[in-house]
Amino acid sequence: MVNLITVSQGVNDTEYGKIVFSNVMVTRKRNLFMNRTWRILDVRMALGILAVHLLALFAPFTFTWGAFWASFTTYVLCGIFGITLSYHRNLAHHSLKLPKWLEYTFAYFGVLALQRDPIYWVSMHRYHHQYVDSEKDPHSPIFGFWFSHMGWLFDSGYILEKYQERKNVEDLKSQAFYRFIHRTYLLHPFALITLVYVFGGFTYLVWVVGVATTWGYHVTFLVNSACHIWGNQAWNTNDLSKNNGLVALITFGEGWHNNHHAFEYSARHGLEWWQIDFCWILDVRMALGILAVHLLTLFAPFTFTWGAFWASFTTYVLCGIFGITLSYHRNLAHHSLKLPKWLEYTFAYFGVLALQRDPIYWVSMHRYHHQYVDSEKDPHSPIFGFWFSHMGWLFDSGYILEKYQERKNVEDLKSQAFYRFIHRTYLLHPFALISLVYFFGGFTYLVWAVGVGITWGYHVTFLVNSACHIWGNQAWNTNDLSKNNWLVALITFGEGWHNNHHAFEYSARHGLEWWQIDFCWYMIRFLEVLGLATNVKLPSEDHKRKKSFTSRNKFK
Repeated sequence: MVNLITVSQGVNDTEYGKIVFSNVMVTRKRNLFMNRTWRILDVRMALGILAVHLLALFAPFTFTWGAFWASFTTYVLCGIFGITLSYHRNLAHHSLKLPKWLEYTFAYFGVLALQRDPIYWVSMHRYHHQYVDSEKDPHSPIFGFWFSHMGWLFDSGYILEKYQERKNVEDLKSQAFYRFIHRTYLLHPFALITLVYVFGGFTYLVWVVGVATTWGYHVTFLVNSACHIWGNQAWNTNDLSKNNGLVALITFGEGWHNNHHAFEYSARHGLEWWQIDFCWILDVRMALGILAVHLLTLFAPFTFTWGAFWASFTTYVLCGIFGITLSYHRNLAHHSLKLPKWLEYTFAYFGVLALQRDPIYWVSMHRYHHQYVDSEKDPHSPIFGFWFSHMGWLFDSGYILEKYQERKNVEDLKSQAFYRFIHRTYLLHPFALISLVYFFGGFTYLVWAVGVGITWGYHVTFLVNSACHIWGNQAWNTNDLSKNNWLVALITFGEGWHNNHHAFEYSARHGLEWWQIDFCWYMIRFLEVLGLATNVKLPSEDHKRKKSFTSRNKFK
């Protein structure tokens, strides 16, 4: 039987003052190195972590790009998939559910991070939340920064005294996979180390095991230590948890720790659109995609040719007027006209290539916009500010998922195999476009057709959501903030006559006056003459009278 030590043997009750640059008071200290009992478990843990750190010291002398990228890949697999997504958000908090084969795969990546097995890690983390920042917290900051950062790992007496039976992980102990990993834990890191050395030699051993694991250790440990000492609190959690932007940046989002302690069950830790949370992949994927397109545009002045310019203009016309404006908006979202299926699907596919998401997503968001216009439930409401209504909402998937996860307002599209297919395979289609442009036109055409054409398309579309609910005038009593903005109308093929549109959502024509330029309407009329557009809807004179102002518009 293990001989336990008592708290009094290792704890000094003297107050030690505040941790530097913080308001955290150190009220306890354990003798971490001298005048304490070192158990075999402590020695083994200390030697293992020391060996990994010593390996990392050889990094400057063994650098190769291959070894560097192998190290980075190891950190991503073991860090974001293993520790952050699996151990923490999936296993410890049940913030999401994965198929068992994927759950076990990600958990095994965590095993290879050399941060102990899932049963141990999850048990410690659950006890941390149960006894947060108290003497019973496994890595409480009241014992000082070093203890909360790493010292607790070498103090098995402290751990065993409090949590020997691990009664809080019965969900994991009931599964044979986790019991097997718990019993055979050391074999798995040893197998990784052996394979790395056999296939990559000492250089890859240094970078994959030494550098990646050491980095993984300290960024994880900073969540335990720094995020309970330095940062700010956005929520009343009655503990010392802090949001720390720097730690969040290097830990795939784990540094938004006060958010996490406020909402332990949440799969998303970066709750604001600007709080980067790489583990919450939807926001990151969207942000990186839009950023990449914008960065491409920066090369435009240095790659200009008339051929590339006209390719960009053609992309904008096809994807803008036919794809977004005519198809996504007037045809699919509002049923303002009817097209033959082959033409409907063709125009919708042009919209897919505009990189503004698939028809099911786009139309659902737009219908919710009209349903909850300018309220807190509007997907891009101006009450949250210009930036949010313009682009910020795109990077706030938590806000979107919270309100519209089921997308029950697009059953007409979800009932069609074409739109379901595009929804499931969306990313493949823009990728195919980008590949074809680069293959046939090189970097110059990539910059102009994808960079310039798509970026321009983004912002003129987004201006309808933002500027046309902020600046302009109102011709109709719509009881919302929608405005007619002639400048936006000019660059969006007529979409800027937005107050007209909100007054008569079903109308295929937005520029209702003869002088209100509406290129999309001209195209619809042309298709109608050809017999390709039918059931074209326009507002009646009676409906116009009902929408006209009879009193001063309160929004002016």
